[in-house]
Amino acid sequence: MAQTLNNLAVLRQVQGEHAAARPLHERALAINEKVLGPEHPDTVTSLNNLALLLQAQGDLAAARPFYERALAIPREGARPGASRYGDEPQQPRRAASS
Repeated sequence: MAQTLNNLAVLRQVQGEHAAARPLHERALAINEKVLGPEHPDTVTSLNNLALLLQAQGDLAAARPFYERALAIPREGARPGASRYGDEPQQPRRAASS
């Protein structure tokens, strides 16, 4: 059910119906957190989708905590220091000497 709610929310969002999309995203997130748990990949997707909607509405302050929550959730099987997407951690670049 959460996946269908998410799909409908994305459709409404693409159609420019942001106000109608928000409660659908919020409901999908609540279902995923309750049924799958707060660290499940589908919950991360719901967090990200809600953040994207809030960002599209120009509410950056409201979007940020959802992005931060999504990024804070460890990816299963990730190497220490890798991002949740599996890429290698970036080493700082040294300034070129003249």
